[in-house]
Amino acid sequence: MTGLALTLLLCALTPQEQAGRRIYFEGESPSGGSISATLGAGVRLPGSAVPCVNCHGEDGTGSPEGGVLPPDITWTELTKPYGHVHPGGRKHPVLDDRSVARAVSEGFDPGGNRLDVVMPRYSMSREDMSSLLAWLKRLEHERAPGVTDSALRLGVVLPTRGRLAELGQAMRGVLEAYCAGLNASGGIHGRALELVVAGYDSDQETGLSSAQRMLGQEPVFALLSGFLPGAERELAALAEREALPLIGPFTLSARKDGAPGRHVFFLLSDAGEQARVLAEYAARELHREGTRAAILHPDDEGLATAARAARARLQARGWKQVEPRRYARGAFNPAVAEELKRKGTRVVLFLGNDAELAALLEKARTLGWAPYVLLPGNLSSRAAVRAPALFQGRIFLAYPTLPSDEQPRAREAFARLRASTPTAEGYRMAQVSAYTAATLLTEGLRRSGRQVSRKKLLGHLEGLYAFETGLVPPLSYGPNRRVGARGAYVVTVDLATRSFRPVTGWMDLGDED
Repeated sequence: MTGLALTLLLCALTPQEQAGRRIYFEGESPSGGSISATLGAGVRLPGSAVPCVNCHGEDGTGSPEGGVLPPDITWTELTKPYGHVHPGGRKHPVLDDRSVARAVSEGFDPGGNRLDVVMPRYSMSREDMSSLLAWLKRLEHERAPGVTDSALRLGVVLPTRGRLAELGQAMRGVLEAYCAGLNASGGIHGRALELVVAGYDSDQETGLSSAQRMLGQEPVFALLSGFLPGAERELAALAEREALPLIGPFTLSARKDGAPGRHVFFLLSDAGEQARVLAEYAARELHREGTRAAILHPDDEGLATAARAARARLQARGWKQVEPRRYARGAFNPAVAEELKRKGTRVVLFLGNDAELAALLEKARTLGWAPYVLLPGNLSSRAAVRAPALFQGRIFLAYPTLPSDEQPRAREAFARLRASTPTAEGYRMAQVSAYTAATLLTEGLRRSGRQVSRKKLLGHLEGLYAFETGLVPPLSYGPNRRVGARGAYVVTVDLATRSFRPVTGWMDLGDED
């Protein structure tokens, strides 16, 4: 929740409810007293180590924890006039302020039954207990940020001005058309999806400041798709700080070192993961004793990480001569081909852009040197299909998705959405990413139910396995997995027809580092 959104929420609460909210979420005493928790084995911990929200969730409906599903503690549920019958046969009469306080502090229900041993017994002052009860009575009436009875607001950060404006418009058009179609059929659990677009000038900004401004002006439930080249890591860090789900951001280059965190869900492999797939392909298909390889990459943190990982993979597969070559971004010197030829290099993994690849291939042509060239499809596919004829059958690219992944019904639905977007030519992959992100979010929201929360959404997305969106390989996530389809296909280039031909099936990286 953004600072502004939290401020607005707290302003709507009474002082006692504000205090109770802090106890529930943080396990700390706003009154200056102490709160402790005793676990079943007699272990005593500070309340902050086991706050109520850990098990009962942001909305009080219960979050699975260690194989146990804590009960719903919303006040309406607690005070049902006919009492409760729990799984396992435990029964008790209706709860009230006094019996709820006893359950929290002593671990007994109104029928005198001991609660599950996983339920801590909390010691706190009478004032703090009254505050906690006040918050429990308010809890079920609080909405997640960006959620109203009739709508759910989603933030989208896109370039709307500058050289990337057309790409941003193409993605925006697909997202707006998708939401319009969904809303026309009733939305999700009776709520319409509303897009709040944070636009930026791609010639002057990275988009990060635009995202920050949007979050400071009005709360959104999650960030959907979006494109922030050069600021992907910073946006992921912002999402973590704000506990804000970020679903399917579109990325072209390699992600930098470091896990994205719990709140970010990527769709497909990046250039770094594609480089690892290419290294595995080379190890299987191109390795001969004494084969010499080179990895050329610009001075970029993400691509440097990719180069190290690819080299390690080749060496682990028995390649003894793998030479990394780093160059200043924007200052690639194709004369490096002379040295590589002289050394007998037969395989080149190239992580540069189209212009740099074109220069390298032209220099190689003049030298009569035709090594195998391996390329992440995200980086330099245009130059690859225009390579000199000398390289026929010697260029291989990795792609995270192929047309064969597309299912007919999804392809038709996507084509209808694209038709409503005037600036669609040349941006199909970006639009596929936007469509897939929206489909993924829709599935998570549907599984979350009407009483939606960010924590619920994250849990349901983490539980997806081989989820079919219809346009890309099946997506799978987990507590330690935040890339849905982690792998790629390898294709070769037919230079006569300027087309691609697959040479492998899906090569899965799984959950490896």
